[in-house]
Order: sequence, then C-alpha cells, then structure tokens
Amino acid sequence: MTDQPNLKTVSEPVEGYNDLKFYFSNLNTLFSIRSTLAVDMMTAMPTGGLQRRIHDISAITKRIYAETTTPAVTNLLDKVEGAAGSASGDWTEWDLANVREMRRIHSHLAAVPPDLYIASVQVANEGRKRHAAAQTQKWEEVAPYMQQVVDLTRRMAEKKQERFGTDSLYRALLLGYASDIGTISIDDLYDSLVEPLKNLRHAALDKQNGQTPPMALEGDFSRTDQMWLNKTVLEMMGFDFGRGSLQITALSPMTGGSTDDARVLVRCGSDETFLDSLADTLYQGARGLYLQNLPQDWKTQPVGQDLGTLMMNGLSQLYETVIGRTPQFYDFIAVRAEGVFRQFRNQSFDPENLYRLRKIVVDTPIRNEADELSKIFHDLMRYRIEKDLINGDLQVKDLPERWNAESEDLLGKKPQSLQQGPLQNPDWFTGRFGFIATNTLSHMMAAQLHDTLYEKDNDLPNHIRNGNFTQIGTLLNEGIHGKGRKDGTLSLIEDITGAKLSEKALISHLERRYLSDKR
Repeated sequence: MTDQPNLKTVSEPVEGYNDLKFYFSNLNTLFSIRSTLAVDMMTAMPTGGLQRRIHDISAITKRIYAETTTPAVTNLLDKVEGAAGSASGDWTEWDLANVREMRRIHSHLAAVPPDLYIASVQVANEGRKRHAAAQTQKWEEVAPYMQQVVDLTRRMAEKKQERFGTDSLYRALLLGYASDIGTISIDDLYDSLVEPLKNLRHAALDKQNGQTPPMALEGDFSRTDQMWLNKTVLEMMGFDFGRGSLQITALSPMTGGSTDDARVLVRCGSDETFLDSLADTLYQGARGLYLQNLPQDWKTQPVGQDLGTLMMNGLSQLYETVIGRTPQFYDFIAVRAEGVFRQFRNQSFDPENLYRLRKIVVDTPIRNEADELSKIFHDLMRYRIEKDLINGDLQVKDLPERWNAESEDLLGKKPQSLQQGPLQNPDWFTGRFGFIATNTLSHMMAAQLHDTLYEKDNDLPNHIRNGNFTQIGTLLNEGIHGKGRKDGTLSLIEDITGAKLSEKALISHLERRYLSDKR
C-alpha cells in the first residue's frame, strides 16, 4: 500500500469512500495471508520451521497495525465517517455498516501505541513456550513472567478503556470478542446460573451413580477411517469441498482461510476412539460453514467478515455441544460408524451407549477433561479470577490461593498441583484475557438457537436422526452467515430467537440432557 491513495473509481456516496474500500480490501488480503500461514504451520510445516513461521506471522501482524493506523487511512476515515453521519439516500445500509466496521477496526488498533502493540505480539508468540517451561517450575519462578503479562495487558486495557469509555479495564478487553458485548452484564448471567447448575450437577451425579456405566468404546480406528467419517459429517452439514478442505493437525484444532478457501483442521491422533475427532469436525465445521456463507458481494470488506469469537463459538457449540450430542445424532452416526470401522454387532456402538459416553459427568479439576455441564463452573472460575487480575483486585502472587478457593467453591475440590490449577492452560501466558467469558455466553446462544430451531420445526429431532441439516443451515445462512457484520452478535441472536440472551434456554437444555434425556 501507499500512504497516498489515488484510486479512481466509479460512483460512491462520498468522495474518498472507495479509496477506503481499497485500503481495507488490501488489509483483508493481509489477514488472508496470515491465516494461510497459520493453517500451514498447523498442518504441513516441518517442525524446524516453527520459529521462522512465528516471525513471519508476527511481521504480517505488525504490518496490519501499521497499514490500518497510517495517516492516510485515519484522515480518510474521519472524512468519510463525517459524511456518513449525515447520510443521504446514496448510502445503503451495508455501506453505513461498512464504515462503522472500518472505524471499529481502526479504533481497536489505534487505541494501543506501537510499543504496547509490538510487546503484545511478542507475548502471544512466546507464551506457549513459557507455559511449557512452567510445567516443571514453582509459582515463585512463574510469577515474574505472569506479572509482566498482566501488567502489559492492563496497560493495553487502560488505553482501550480511554478510547471506548468502558466501566472497567476488563470490559475494554471483552470488546475485542464481540462489538456489542458491553450491552450485557456477564456477572448477572453467571450469577443466575450458579445455584441452578450446582443443584443440577448434584442431581446428574446421583442419577449417573444409580446407573450401569456405559461400555467403553471398542474397535480399531485408523486415521483414514476417522477422516472418512468426518468428511461424511461435514458434507451432511453443507460444507462445500470445492471451496474448502478438511485436514489433520497434530496441534490445536482450528478453522482458517476465507469464504473461498475455508480450511477445517481437526485432531485425529488416537486409535482408541473416533468421538473426539468427530467432535472437532462438528465444532470446527460450524466455523467453516460460517466462512463459506458470508456475503460474497462484501467478502473483501469489513462488513463482509464474520462477527468474531463470540458468534463463532456460539455456532460451534450449537453443532457440536448441543445438536451433536443428542440421542438423534447418535442414531444417525452409529450405523455409519459401524460400517466405516467394520464393527457390526459391536454393542459399544449402540446409539444409546455412544450418547451416554458423551455426557458422563466427570469430577475433575482439569477443564479439558470436564463434561459439558462441569465446564461452565471451570469457565466461571477463570472468568472471576482473570477479571480481578486485570481490574487490579487480585495480585499475581495470590493467584494460586485464589484458584484453590474458587475451585473448592465451584467444583468441590482443590487441585493437587499447579499443573492441575492455574498452569493447566496457556491463555494467560499468551495474554489472551477475556476469551474465557465467551465460552458460557456462546453456550447460552447455542441453546437459545436450538430452541428456536425446534419451535420452527418440531420434527427437528427426526431430521437430525436422518442426517437432514437443511433447516438448520437455512436459518443460520439467512439469519447469521449471510449478514456478515451488518448487525451485532447479540442483536442478531435477539432477532432470530425473539429474546435477549439469557440463561433460561441453557438451563432447560442441560436439565433435558442430564435428567430427562429428551431431545
């Protein structure tokens, strides 16, 4: 890009708008290149190339920052935004939303000075290595680095709070995960969940203890067979393999790319089960569908992109956590799995057994080992701790003690080690504060969307049993995917479901799953 735009175009609602679109189209290209490099790093890159690849991704990230905050873009945006504020009939609803999203991207980057931004990129790159080293260290050895990350994050939050006028430092960080997340009280939503879900968890454990445990899954599950089944499920969901691919990663599952090149990466390393890889496919496949069905006419512009983490997580949890763990889904998948893995008359493949295997309530201090219900308590614990860390109500030196107290209150037990406690996840080491709050919010969204799907078609369970996801795809394509960023996440959910985001649908969903087995 050049700092002096000179793009001559045809009609535009105000002079300079097409130049802005040119700038942000180029920015979209940089995002696409960065995503492609990340996907390659997770799949095909030799291990020896890791440091160079991190360097390359960091360089592009810094370039994105520099290009977005250049004076030419800043001045053009000021000019065009002023004209949009007194919009005439020449401005469409999409154009106005596009300018709004341009400003949002610019504001989030420009709010943070270059030195802080570069430092945050370095922390993001070094954090996983630091987290791996911390697994054999004492807290006294870990705390100095953690203090550096927290201090850096607070400074960034202070800058964003100044820019966006949020009621707390932590709330300023949350804006990076959904533009309208400031319209809800996360504390109130969590508070309304705690007691009902504590009672539900006790009741679910009592019911589980009174039953014969499900059979452990038996069979041979090669990567080739697992990926064949995964591809079948992704096709059933409506994924277009002409504009996307399904690949194996030995690292974290993820989805990257663009509307024309969506890459779904899943884990497929265990020969003891196919259920984990299948879950990755549903979870990441929902994101791939989102990318593929974004508005084509706006695919290079901010308004044509996905809404970010909160909506991505909500769609993923709808497919994997809510629909993908129903009895009807296992009615559909069991017979296909029997054929793929050649396990005919294998009783562990019975649909009811598969269903029960995926809803065992697990009493564990490790979040990644927890069941759907218990994960909410893990997320609440982390949310409370990191919020207080960023807002200055908790000191890093006191973090393990606070973790133990929260764990005993919410999970009924203390971790036996730091590795079972605050060192079990790398998010805080990479400066990823605020993400954890989106897990439960997206779980609520998924349950609320599922209720709406059921209300629109009460034969939905039979459709799922038959592998017919047409009704689901239609609702999401029309109500969410195809709207890009024209509207906010929470406003879209309210438009589709007819209600503001609340805990009610989630509680009802969990009661059905763990106590009544309906739907």
